[in-house]
Amino acid sequence: MNTHLLIGIAVMMGLIGIGASRDLLRMRRAQLAPVTLRARRDGDSQDRS
Repeated sequence: MNTHLLIGIAVMMGLIGIGASRDLLRMRRAQLAPVTLRARRDGDSQDRS
């Protein structure tokens, strides 16, 4: 096959992949929710040795 055609197909597949990954990342970012964390204070910790 023609080398230019193969290079063009590779570029198009790369652009499609970049577009799909950006869309997936955007969807994942929309699903993220903040998580509440409880911090342990110095007086609350017990020595487990």
